[in-house]
Amino acid sequence: MPQHQPTLMEPILSYNNGNGNNSDYDVMNWFEDLSQNAGFVQTQLLCQILEQNYGVEYLKKWLGSYNILEMDACALESLFSSVVPLASHADFEPFMQRIADGDTTPLLTQQPITTLSLSSGTTEGRQKFVPFTRHSAQTTLQIFTLAAAYRSRVYPIREGGRVLEFIYSSNRFKTKGGLTVGTATTHYYASEEFKIKQHKTKSFTCSPQEVISGGDYKQSTYCHLLLGLYFSDQVEFITSAFIYSMVQAFTTFEELWREICNDIRDGTLSSRIKSSKMRKAALDIISPSPNLASKLEDSCKELEGVDWFGLIPKLWPNAKHEKKLSSGGDDFMEDKPIPLSQIKVGQEYEVVLTTSRDCTGAG
Repeated sequence: MPQHQPTLMEPILSYNNGNGNNSDYDVMNWFEDLSQNAGFVQTQLLCQILEQNYGVEYLKKWLGSYNILEMDACALESLFSSVVPLASHADFEPFMQRIADGDTTPLLTQQPITTLSLSSGTTEGRQKFVPFTRHSAQTTLQIFTLAAAYRSRVYPIREGGRVLEFIYSSNRFKTKGGLTVGTATTHYYASEEFKIKQHKTKSFTCSPQEVISGGDYKQSTYCHLLLGLYFSDQVEFITSAFIYSMVQAFTTFEELWREICNDIRDGTLSSRIKSSKMRKAALDIISPSPNLASKLEDSCKELEGVDWFGLIPKLWPNAKHEKKLSSGGDDFMEDKPIPLSQIKVGQEYEVVLTTSRDCTGAG
């Protein structure tokens, strides 16, 4: 099996300013250099993907008769766009099922797939398998690092500040073939890259891993709110993996704020929290803070009177912004994909993105 080689998308992990610390300036320069040479980068990255994965079963159907390693970059790009069709998840589903059942032959990628993610289920009303490799976590880290660099340029944050993150890990299970299955966020929050992300972005989540991975949405939400308010003066921004999580969290807060304030005052934890690991982790962090509790109570009474308008700036005065994601489908109408480098001013295009670098041909 070929050894993994660094790609054009990987220098961001090792970019530094000479003293071992990640530099926002260097990261943005790296990205903007790539953006200014989009055509070249796109071609080279496609070649790297194909050179690493041309022997997998999925690609053999179209590329099996070609000597990929002897073709130059332009010829390889032309070949790929002409013979490998634009694909949706349905085209990969039979391969996913074989992987889930324990087939270890290179079906979609040469990199071993030992973990499967579950999609959100918003496209067809059902969750679907998506391969998750170590590279998936590394790519997620790259995205967060880059986003944090640009965000800090507009909304500078204090180094060592905190993030109120309404994030949750669900329970994971094993397939018939022994692969671990869970949501992509569950895999990511359990990865080493999630810890690295906090150091690279210079901001740390309010909640410990025991709260994130507690397995009970209501208990985790209560602890997120409690710890977010306990560190309210340190919170630099508020985020959620999905927008509905943030909406539900603040709806919960409107109902339970008195109980949360009591816990902050006394350094206790509501009997709502049944998980022993979650209880211990939260109680190890908080201590009695009567002055903070009184301040929060006064603010909440005022907010109740205006139907909670302005809740975030009132309770988290140093928060620069809030961030959340929505999810959607992968349907597309374009039957002739055009590389990013070939788009023209004045024309309209439908954007088709692939978020899985190893699954070539995925739309």
